[in-house]
Amino acid sequence: MMPETVLQLTSVHKEFNEPQGALRVLNGVSLSVQRGEIVMIMGPSGSGKTTLLQIAGCLLRATVGKVEVVGRDLNQASEHERLAARRRHLGFVFQSFHLVNALTAFDNVALGLRLRRQPINKQRVQKILETLGIGSKVNKHPINMSGGEKQRIAIARGLVGAPDLLIADEPTSQLDSHSAEVVSRLLREAVQEYSPAVLLATHDPRLRTIADRCLTLENGVFLE
Repeated sequence: MMPETVLQLTSVHKEFNEPQGALRVLNGVSLSVQRGEIVMIMGPSGSGKTTLLQIAGCLLRATVGKVEVVGRDLNQASEHERLAARRRHLGFVFQSFHLVNALTAFDNVALGLRLRRQPINKQRVQKILETLGIGSKVNKHPINMSGGEKQRIAIARGLVGAPDLLIADEPTSQLDSHSAEVVSRLLREAVQEYSPAVLLATHDPRLRTIADRCLTLENGVFLE
């Protein structure tokens, strides 16, 4: 069986209009990510990593190029269609967790279903928390959790809606070495369990151990 391509970027350029003129951040980037695959993007600050993730996640439009998610070019879609695609196909993990302190771990993860307008499946929420090693923390609030536990909650929230593509931006940047190692291993296990495609940007070379491919982005292009 041929692998399923979840994300296909073709000749993507991105320019921002600045007072001093156009600033080109991406220069003809092409990339494919298959279901169940973790593709890691590394590169110095300012290389275009976050812009690339935002375009792949339909948070920004490419200036030129195709951005196909499960076979559809969303760069040309309406804003309504892009929002619907984010809800249906995409999950996100951010470096600063973005958890709601007033909610328990369970409710923070269930929020991922609410935002996607999916019914709350208690068994699914509990199972994904257990997969990420925090099944006993369902009633704890983020303020009483370690950084590693918070990031596992954030990963669970990103995966709970069964996205086709998980976008992860610097998921271990705020963690100590031990927590980063634990979170990265559990992320790999969760991907094996739930089979999304994963596009991950990081400065952390330790994440190479969980990636199927590692690409370097510099000055808006992938290095050979």
